[in-house]
Amino acid sequence: MIALRRSMVPLVVVLVILVALFYAVFPTRTFMDQGAALAEARAQLGILYEENDALMHRMQELARPEEIERLARSEYNLVFPGEVAYAMLPPAPEPVQIPDLWPLNALVSSLGG
Repeated sequence: MIALRRSMVPLVVVLVILVALFYAVFPTRTFMDQGAALAEARAQLGILYEENDALMHRMQELARPEEIERLARSEYNLVFPGEVAYAMLPPAPEPVQIPDLWPLNALVSSLGG
């Protein structure tokens, strides 16, 4: 009986150590994962604050009459009453030059070239 108890003591000690490690390791891993998630969330929050500041600045710009007029003229081609709007067309493209080669001779002559 005493030999059985002596052989059980190391087994119980190992079991207690495993249980202690189980309760120590898993919460530590969870704590580390939460720390990484918190750092990522803070980084995203910083980016959102920067975007919010940029949008607030843009909103203040768009509240100015000069900016509204500039956008209306450049983006939407609007004019004040009594003004005349002119549109400049781009230059015509260069005509396509077809090479004078065997399979294209018939095409050039049929097009009147």
